[in-house]
Amino acid sequence: MQIRAYCNADWTAVREIYDLSKPDELRDVVDASVIPPLDADPEMRRLFHDSQILVMEDLGLIIGFAGSLGSSITWLFVHPNHRRKGVARALVGETIARLDGAITLNVATTNAAARNLYESMGFIVEREFVGDFKGHRCQIARLRYEQPA
Repeated sequence: MQIRAYCNADWTAVREIYDLSKPDELRDVVDASVIPPLDADPEMRRLFHDSQILVMEDLGLIIGFAGSLGSSITWLFVHPNHRRKGVARALVGETIARLDGAITLNVATTNAAARNLYESMGFIVEREFVGDFKGHRCQIARLRYEQPA
């Protein structure tokens, strides 16, 4: 497995991973029917293209991706067939290594797997608030990571 910078040829694989994984991220928050595919969501496509994206490749297949914008982690998705294999941890670790200063991210409070991963890597809850996803209220935790001195 290797982590590398995203290139345009990765779009189809990244889009598929997002479309398969986004409903899991928002399980117990919104019905999957309100989550548009990445191709049909201009706001998320814009955020994707504004972010610095890394992909995890294994035997020529993209199995996960992460992204950042400024000092925030904006993306972390792993193909369902490749979860629990260290892909997310490796992507977050590489993203952290490329950023300076305090790093933040938002995660649904109901996304226990993501929260456990981030907290095991040293992220702490900065605050919780009510967010909005496509007109649906959802509980969000803002997590923060301080780079070691």
